[in-house]
Amino acid sequence: MMRLMIVNHLAGVDLNLLVALDALLVERNVTRAAARVGLTQPAMSRALGRLRTLLRDELLVRAGRGMVATPRAEQLAQPLSRLLADADSLLRQGLPFDPRTSDRTFRLEANDFIEELVLPGFVAHLGREAPGIQLAVHSASLASDSAAALERGDLDFVISYARASYPGTLRSRVVYRDGFLCLVRRGHPALAGGGLTLERYVALRHLLVAPSGRAGGVVDDLLAELGLARHIAVHVQSFLPVGSIIAASDLVVTMPARLAQRAAERPDLVTVPTPVAVRPFALYLFWHARQDTDLGHRWFREGLVEAGEAASTPQGAAASGA
Repeated sequence: MMRLMIVNHLAGVDLNLLVALDALLVERNVTRAAARVGLTQPAMSRALGRLRTLLRDELLVRAGRGMVATPRAEQLAQPLSRLLADADSLLRQGLPFDPRTSDRTFRLEANDFIEELVLPGFVAHLGREAPGIQLAVHSASLASDSAAALERGDLDFVISYARASYPGTLRSRVVYRDGFLCLVRRGHPALAGGGLTLERYVALRHLLVAPSGRAGGVVDDLLAELGLARHIAVHVQSFLPVGSIIAASDLVVTMPARLAQRAAERPDLVTVPTPVAVRPFALYLFWHARQDTDLGHRWFREGLVEAGEAASTPQGAAASGA
């Protein structure tokens, strides 16, 4: 009886209005929302009017030069986004997928060193096997809530460290493994006579790359266990400037081994095993469970995992490089 009541209620609703509402709540602008879903601006304005009547709420109101969502609209935003993502997944279940003819777009969030090490091989794979597929890469940021974006369907994949806080609705696989190495300029005084000892390492000024913005890391935890601490002189959130900073200074950086080796292709930089043993690390590919049976999604993530494995440092290759 309850199911029949729900069906009868929905029968009188144009469900396309939900797609329009989602676009309006994301863009907070009628013109941009219209472009997002392929409508004209007048058509989107009419849709907003119908939504206001249906939901008995203004939904978006003028504020200065822009528009802001009403409290009711804010309450609807995330459930609506999840609903549309679930509906899209439902409609794709069991559909055939041919990478050679597909024109789907997949959205991935990753940090800059994954973009540098894993994406080149994967993009080459897409070019050979699926030339019509589009990959939209979003950079991980301090403000991003990756789990919520996967829940809403705003992202298809996230590559990140293991997160105990992630909900059980997310699936994951290891996509990249690596160890650590130190990177210094060629001719660094710490390399003379005996190389980079633990005593010298601690005495140096360090560059720390912390995409999360959190000071310290696994190296600092290990040094603390030994009753030692290092001096972080420079703190950056991206690996992009690391090579240039290290080449122009006496700083040392401890970084993923494969990325350090890539940087040391410059003639003025060299890699050095770290004097404290740091365990290798793993990065994981996360996606929402609703995508498990989506054949296109499955094809995409299998290829991404293969590219990550190909780019990973062989197990133990940087065992004392930290």
